[in-house]
Amino acid sequence: MSLLQTNLSEQQKILPTLRSRLREAYQGARHDALVFAALTVLLTPVAVVFFLLTLLFALALVDLPVIDHLGYRASLITGANLSLGFMAASYFLRPKEAYQQKSDDSMWLLIGGGLFCALLSLCYLTQLSASHPAWFWALYLLLALVMLGCIGHAYEPHDDYYLGWTFGPVLIDNPFTIKDDIDRAHIGLGFVVAVSHLILESYGSIFGSRWIWSRMGESEITASVTLLQRLAVQDSSGVVALLHDLERKSAADVVRALVKLDLVSMYKGRPKLSTKGKAFLEVKA
Repeated sequence: MSLLQTNLSEQQKILPTLRSRLREAYQGARHDALVFAALTVLLTPVAVVFFLLTLLFALALVDLPVIDHLGYRASLITGANLSLGFMAASYFLRPKEAYQQKSDDSMWLLIGGGLFCALLSLCYLTQLSASHPAWFWALYLLLALVMLGCIGHAYEPHDDYYLGWTFGPVLIDNPFTIKDDIDRAHIGLGFVVAVSHLILESYGSIFGSRWIWSRMGESEITASVTLLQRLAVQDSSGVVALLHDLERKSAADVVRALVKLDLVSMYKGRPKLSTKGKAFLEVKA
């Protein structure tokens, strides 16, 4: 009998124990995900309020005669757009260091720019703000949140900022430079992208864990354990055969669940047993 066959025979003996342990781990992850989802939904209004307060604070700093004659509604919309635009522009006016840049920064910034263009189109190419103001502001906030969330993927805070003239606890704008304006906008950008990124990441985690809501059947738990065992003995052909035998959706759910439980990691598109996965399989027959 070959070494591979001996290992597989030993693994069959501990299969019930591993199935039980995986079921418990899955139930624990499901419970944590449900608590996280509930807290996310409950705390979302709080995060949105913080986002609105920051936007209103930035809006209060916009006092341009060029928009005052537009009327209250148009002036408010234009002021909000200028606030968002200046905060977003501060990212490029004071970019992060080259060593901090990531390969996907440009992609996220491009998506954010596209969403800002969509936001401007909503404001100036439609009559939604006049005909249905409630729908307009709801859609406006959603686009602004997603736009800033995309910028948040690329944003990095700086070590120091110049905020203007300081007189005790009071900050006063320095009229001889716009560096303090840029830095204040950069700090404001950092706060709003942190809030919006937190909201998007939280809901992304909820909707990205659909395997938790649909539950894992006993056949999928057995397949998951078998997959872990074959990865442990580096049985590549056995892993491919197992995933091929499963339905496409089941195979995806199995791999996704093991990745979520940190038992498996993906390397170049292929599942690989993680350190936690190796510890999980250390069960004596």
